[in-house]
Amino acid sequence: MSKHYELTLVVGSQDGDEAVNSIVGKYESFLKDNGADPVVADRRGVQKLAYEIKKQNQADYTYFQFTGEAAMVQEMDRQLRLDESVLRHLFIKTEDAPVVPQDESEAEEAEAEETVTSGENEEAEE
Repeated sequence: MSKHYELTLVVGSQDGDEAVNSIVGKYESFLKDNGADPVVADRRGVQKLAYEIKKQNQADYTYFQFTGEAAMVQEMDRQLRLDESVLRHLFIKTEDAPVVPQDESEAEEAEAEETVTSGENEEAEE
């Protein structure tokens, strides 16, 4: 039975942006290859850490939302613990399904429809 999860991934940023992109891509592809659907990745970028972790003061934060099996989450947890470039990670089981962001064009169309609808309501009130 599939459940909804969120994953916070904190990756050391000393190796550069390309290394961080490859690590995030590696775990995103792991999720997709093991049946997680949908996978929503939200890169928050480099942020200063509240305290030093493994002699690093800043790290790259990425949030994943996905639906998958518990066995897949256990295997990914094992891999994340073994990966030395991952400073911290946290899985959270959630009640809500992942929200897949709309494309920019779809978001603009939805916004335009809301504007037209609200304009009609104002005319009806007068």
